Amino acid sequence: MKLLFDLNSLRPPRSGVGYYTQHLLEGLTDTPDVQGLAGWVGTQLFEGERLQELINQRVPLSKGVQFSEGIRAKVMQKARSLPGLYRSRTILRAVLSRELRDDYARRGFIYHETNFVASRYKGPTVLTIHDLSHRRHPEFHPRVAVEYLDREIPKSLRQAQVVIADSHYTKNDVVEIYGVPESKVVTIHLGVEPAFQPYPEEICADALAQLELKHRGFVLSVCTLQPRKNLLRLAEAFARLPADMRSAFPLVLIGADGWHNAALMRVIEPLARDNQVVMPGYVPRENLLKLYASAALFAYPSLFEGFGLPVAEAMASGVPVLTSNNTSLPEVSAGATWEVDPYSIDDIAAGMERLLGDPALRDELVARGLRRAAELTWDATVAQTCAVYRGLSA
Repeated sequence: MKLLFDLNSLRPPRSGVGYYTQHLLEGLTDTPDVQGLAGWVGTQLFEGERLQELINQRVPLSKGVQFSEGIRAKVMQKARSLPGLYRSRTILRAVLSRELRDDYARRGFIYHETNFVASRYKGPTVLTIHDLSHRRHPEFHPRVAVEYLDREIPKSLRQAQVVIADSHYTKNDVVEIYGVPESKVVTIHLGVEPAFQPYPEEICADALAQLELKHRGFVLSVCTLQPRKNLLRLAEAFARLPADMRSAFPLVLIGADGWHNAALMRVIEPLARDNQVVMPGYVPRENLLKLYASAALFAYPSLFEGFGLPVAEAMASGVPVLTSNNTSLPEVSAGATWEVDPYSIDDIAAGMERLLGDPALRDELVARGLRRAAELTWDATVAQTCAVYRGLSA
């Protein structure tokens, strides 16, 4: 098998799609029947040692526009709302890499687009769709992004010989919304990095001390602060807990600042003054792993997920999880979490109060979660993805 990837998702800082691409490449590097592995960013080609350096973040790529700084970056960030920008960017990238892609197609490479929208390719194409939230909840996305995805995803689905979905839920969405034959869509679950694991209290002490937290003495939520993650209802539910419970188990919200957060900040402000809500902003990965493993409860009542990797990571860290009873989340947790109606503040509050007040129930969920997380490995993801490639190579 010879495989080609668009590597733009590996630009820093890496998002979920970037880590998905990284873990696939890491696994494919060690797969015996992969005879060729290559990818591109703009006009830059990455193969062999240079590709490994990129995977290991030793190649200085420019940041994505939304994470860049300076006057040029600010202009570009404003320009993202202009009609036609997404399309213009796609056309530019396609022109820059067209000759490269044509060469690899002639050499028999299979092109795997891991990030929703495929470049035109004259050989076999595999496409990964992580979720279709832009169709189910367009209000969660910038209008120009929704228009771009609405225009480009159908083309990519027609181009691809095989479509990979992160969950059965997302597969059903692809079939229902776009009319793709069910036989063309394959569900391949994501994996959990081995670094997400239970850590002894003494190893976590420094990370906890930096935020003045106690081991098993806080509720943790990790996500971008955006409406889809449902943090407003989570904060309102937390505010309904008994005062002594809020003081004993402060809510720790870790994640990059998002958008439409004015109402969330109004709810959080009085709780933060009383040290019942902690918002540390950016947390180094090493510390984040320790915070996962030290929480009394991981709360993730998201409104929409195509998979829900933070839930799997929390289960692997040995933490009881409260999450939503809709979209892909029950599929990922497979009965190992406490499920709530994410649209009900009362239900979220009741779930948190029940779990925080019942150590035996938390222990039961920890045991279930560790068993479930052990089934979700990147080795399995890579093996199942290779089976897709082999089917196209036959």
